[in-house]
Amino acid sequence: MDEDKKQKIKDKDPIYQKARQLKKLTVTELENLLSKSLEKEKYVNLSFDKPEIDRYVIIPFTVQEFDKKRSERESENTVRKVIKQTLEKTNWRLMTEGLTYRLGYLSGRLKGYEREEDLVDLLKKC
Repeated sequence: MDEDKKQKIKDKDPIYQKARQLKKLTVTELENLLSKSLEKEKYVNLSFDKPEIDRYVIIPFTVQEFDKKRSERESENTVRKVIKQTLEKTNWRLMTEGLTYRLGYLSGRLKGYEREEDLVDLLKKC
């Protein structure tokens, strides 16, 4: 099958159309977007560690719990929900190993998708 036919099939495929509509955020845009969302839920000092750059961009992060009334489990669930909702229409996702809570710090990893095929695979999993 030649490239023109492949492209026409992709153009008609609803999953490819959705993949093209995902907002592709840079790391700086990601940090700003997540910081705002997390601060609304009383989480502060979001910081990213050195990224792993390979097929995907994987960025470890930490954020601090500001609301002392929440339990560890409640805090983890709230952060997971906020991140999932915030990143739903973007090319970033919270990695499946989830979050860890230690003495008011929550840590996890985010995965960024760049290639169209990876974005399509991401949407097929949802």
